[in-house]
Amino acid sequence: MNEKTVGEFVRRLKGMMENHDDSKFVFFLGSGCSVSSGIPDAAGLVRRWLPRLKKFITGNEDNWEEWAPNFYPGYEDNKASWFYARVIEDLFPLPEERQKEIERLIEGKDPGYGYCVLAKLMSHEKYRRHCNCVLTVNFDDLAADALYLYTSKKPLVIPHDSLIGFVKITGTRPVIIKLHGDARLDPRNTDAETNSLADNVKDKLKKLLPEAGLVFIGYGGNDESIAEILEDLPSNSLEWGIYWVGDSIPESRIGRWLEEREAFHVKHFDFDQLMAYIQDLFDLENPDEKRFEKLIDNYKKTFNKLMQRIKERPEEELTEEKKQVIERVDSKFEAWKIMSEAQKYEKNDPEKANGIYEEGIKKLPDNAYLFNDYGFFLEYFLKEYNKAETSYKRCIEIEPDNALYNARYAEFLSKIREDYEKAEGYYKKALEIEPDNTFCITRYAEFLSKVRKDYDKAESHFKRALEIEPDNALYNALYAEFLSEVRKDYDKAESHFKRALEIEPDRVYFKLRYDQFLSKVSKGYI
Repeated sequence: MNEKTVGEFVRRLKGMMENHDDSKFVFFLGSGCSVSSGIPDAAGLVRRWLPRLKKFITGNEDNWEEWAPNFYPGYEDNKASWFYARVIEDLFPLPEERQKEIERLIEGKDPGYGYCVLAKLMSHEKYRRHCNCVLTVNFDDLAADALYLYTSKKPLVIPHDSLIGFVKITGTRPVIIKLHGDARLDPRNTDAETNSLADNVKDKLKKLLPEAGLVFIGYGGNDESIAEILEDLPSNSLEWGIYWVGDSIPESRIGRWLEEREAFHVKHFDFDQLMAYIQDLFDLENPDEKRFEKLIDNYKKTFNKLMQRIKERPEEELTEEKKQVIERVDSKFEAWKIMSEAQKYEKNDPEKANGIYEEGIKKLPDNAYLFNDYGFFLEYFLKEYNKAETSYKRCIEIEPDNALYNARYAEFLSKIREDYEKAEGYYKKALEIEPDNTFCITRYAEFLSKVRKDYDKAESHFKRALEIEPDNALYNALYAEFLSEVRKDYDKAESHFKRALEIEPDRVYFKLRYDQFLSKVSKGYI
């Protein structure tokens, strides 16, 4: 195959768009594009799911790396993505289970840098008519969310094959076609589900692709249904070229098709780095902060108008319950505005931030939300511990049954006051209020490990938090440190460090702790 460097590929892509009015390119996005946004790729998910599957089958998850090749003949770690469909079906045999798992994986994830640049390119006044279409096998909404957040263009999203008839890419509106469905709408995961696409989807793609160029990014290339469509394309189709952006060509039907069609291999793996090249060469603008400021300002203005209208209503129209709701919402909104303003100055001008907090507290003397934030500021930025404790205690006076406030005060009592008996009482109270609050669970686990030296109980709490939130990077990192420093189980510790970095690959703290762990292991310090 004809190899191209990433620089040459981007320069040629720009040249074709600028020099040929009829040039058209379709981006085909795989799960590798979403890793830096906190969603694991297929291989990462397989490695995450296999210990859980082994525990279901054998009763424990130990040594799953040795177990996996016996259960799945031919399994190798560098080919983990090949086993995605089989593993998800074995672990979650019911369609409802699979859908819930996918929903959980993508929940709360925001598009990262690469998706932002792609959105800018797809909506650019000059280039958008050349590259306004995305095909994806991903279930997430990152491509669409990036367009909503960072541009003024609203995409047409096709989350299900029944809607494919609405696709028209002759215009400039961004189009996103989700070939395997949406996380919330009939997602296709298993071999049986993904090995065939509806005839109307195949027909639409066969009409869409012949006069375009196809750019694969972050894709594993193991889908039989996609291979079938590609193989059915006439030999003279895809007139603007085929570009496989990735470390290597897949050993699959799609890989053989790429070789037969003499596709260009752009030997490059990182989606964000590729988009950095594109942003630089295409001279794409960064996101406009004023756009977000305008949204917040509109929100504030609308809220203030709403509250004013409600307050102006005749007294007899408002029940006591409605009055209380209005007061709580209004108070929380005012606290949020105060905190947002103070946080602008916390690092560079803490005295100014303190003044903003103090004026805010005079205005809202019964707002626990504000007192909690102020206590944190006093503790971590000003080191004024007596005032911080007063703020934490006031917080609990106002809302005694708030688990977060009790856990935060417990943490203060343990770390600053070293009053362990009192701290444990507040930790236990927090968990009585909300037994499944993972913040409270992990903070208590840290306390049990480092203060009480009750390692078995600490580990049970770490595991409990990860059962509830297995995709929380911080909880994986905290458990990894416990496994390394307390249990001396370095293999298991490393797997949790890696999992944390899969979830949040750009978090400096995780990289630093993992590097320190590897250094100690290699030098025999632990």
